[in-house]
Amino acid sequence: MNLNKIKYDFIVIGGGIIGLSSAMQILKKFPDKKLLLIEKEKKLAFHQSGHNSGVIHAGVYYEPGSLKAKFCKIGVHKTIEFCSKYQIPFEQCGKLIVATSIKELKGLSSLEERCRLNGLNPIRINRNELKNIEPNIDGLEAIKVKETGIVDYVRMCEVMGKIIYDRGGQILLGSKVTKI
Repeated sequence: MNLNKIKYDFIVIGGGIIGLSSAMQILKKFPDKKLLLIEKEKKLAFHQSGHNSGVIHAGVYYEPGSLKAKFCKIGVHKTIEFCSKYQIPFEQCGKLIVATSIKELKGLSSLEERCRLNGLNPIRINRNELKNIEPNIDGLEAIKVKETGIVDYVRMCEVMGKIIYDRGGQILLGSKVTKI
C-alpha cells in the first residue's frame, strides 16, 4: 500500500486493545472519515493485550470514587455487553480473595468495604464454604467478587479489527512508525 498518496483523517498507532478500541470508536463517531491503524507486529494484540491473564477487572483494589474504580465498573459492563453482542466467549466466574492468616483478616475486611464503596457486591465466605468452593485453598476466610470475569482479549481484538474494516478503516500490520 502506498501511503504517500492516501490522505487520512485519523491515524492510530498500535494494534492492542486500546488502539483498536480507539479506532473503532473514532469510526463510529465519524463514519465518513478515513482512518488508518498502524501496528508494528504482524498480528493484532501481540504484546500486552495478548499476553495478559484475561481478567475482566471489577475495580476491587482502587480508591473508592477514583477514575480507575469508575472505569473498572463501567468496563465490566461494556466488556460483557461487547462480548455478548459479538458472541465472544466470556465467563463471569468471580474472584476469590483469601485471608490465610489472622493478620490478613483485617485486610480482607478493608477490601470487602472498598468493594462495596466501589459499587461491587462481595460475598464473605467462611473457611468451610471456601473448602467447598476450592478444596486446594487453605484459608481462614475469603470474599468472592462475583463481578470479576475472564475473556480472551486476543479474540476481542480480532473482532475489533473486523469492525474497523467493516466501518471502512484500514489496518497496516508489520509497519513500525519511526518518525512523526
